[in-house]
Amino acid sequence: MRTILLVSKDKIFTDYFDKRMDRNHYELIAMEEENSALEHLENGTTDLVVVDVSIGNFNESLIERIQSEFPGVIRMSVTDLRTTSENHMPAFEGISQLNCNKAHSSSEIWQLISKVFEIEKKVKNKELLSLISTMKNVPTLPEIYFSLNHMIRNNASVEDIAEKLESDPAITSNILKLANTAFYNAKTGSIRQAIMYIGLINVKHIILSNTVFGNDGLDPKIRDIHWQHVGLSNKILEAIYVELLGKKLNTNIATIGLLHDIGSVVLMSNFPKEFDEVVKLVSSDKTLGFEETEKRIIGFSHEELGGYLLDLWGLPYPMIEAALMHHKPLSPDIINKELVMAVHVANYYAWKAMKYTKYDNFINKDVLHELGITQKAFDEFYVNLKKIL
Repeated sequence: MRTILLVSKDKIFTDYFDKRMDRNHYELIAMEEENSALEHLENGTTDLVVVDVSIGNFNESLIERIQSEFPGVIRMSVTDLRTTSENHMPAFEGISQLNCNKAHSSSEIWQLISKVFEIEKKVKNKELLSLISTMKNVPTLPEIYFSLNHMIRNNASVEDIAEKLESDPAITSNILKLANTAFYNAKTGSIRQAIMYIGLINVKHIILSNTVFGNDGLDPKIRDIHWQHVGLSNKILEAIYVELLGKKLNTNIATIGLLHDIGSVVLMSNFPKEFDEVVKLVSSDKTLGFEETEKRIIGFSHEELGGYLLDLWGLPYPMIEAALMHHKPLSPDIINKELVMAVHVANYYAWKAMKYTKYDNFINKDVLHELGITQKAFDEFYVNLKKIL
């Protein structure tokens, strides 16, 4: 049975939330005070905490404390602002993992929670965890990433952010390299000026990519190929949202193009011979699926590993889903179908743009239709996009 802690001062909403709960699967504990909720979390029995951040209730500081002090607990926010609940995107960058609106029916909210626990089951099954425990090269998200998120949320000055970033020489070097490329042409050795040129979203991109691709166990040639792939995936994904879906990719999950294939990168650094065998088998027999072959040869797939790592890092659920399900984008269990389908398309066309066919390069033709995009419109978009990639 799963234990859910609801922190809300809204008794009407608490009753509403409790009424449709399946008592055979869930135990609900409702609290109105922040300190009481934090004390309860200390007993280690809570699986998911729902924090009511609507007017007159709590703010993001409570979720941030839960993230810091109880990182293994799933964090969900509930808000009355419709603009922040689109596709259950997290309402607060870097702290809540998903969001729902108080206007949703209680059945919708419980259906969302049920899907969250299905994801947890997939990324934390015992066999997967046992195999991962034997791996030597498993990346961990650096403290500087969480510090940067905290500083951004609290409107820190560029000077303070620059000072924090300068504490990591590798990240500093990569920020300056990007700022001084022909695209930005900053011509600077100042981290402060570099941040002004490239923006904080790109700084976060650099920290995450440094975490994934700064792995000593990875062959340099393989690193370059996959770095190019995820970079293109990110650009294509952003373009799909702006040009075809008519919206901006939510900034809270804007790095997913870089991270959707993190499982492949980590598999290659830990099981290079086995991964090479998978590639050879799939390349020689087109009837074989990449994921199924990975499971047979290695024991788990790059999607499962990717989902596990992003969950371990406490990143938003839409990102976890995209890593876990980007080769199964029409699965009924997916919460944020639009994002997963868009990542599926971006992944395929990034490999296509590279003219690289060695790795799995399958696209579900029904995805474009589900996204409301005609093949003709997408083909025109892709032709124009290739000119600037």
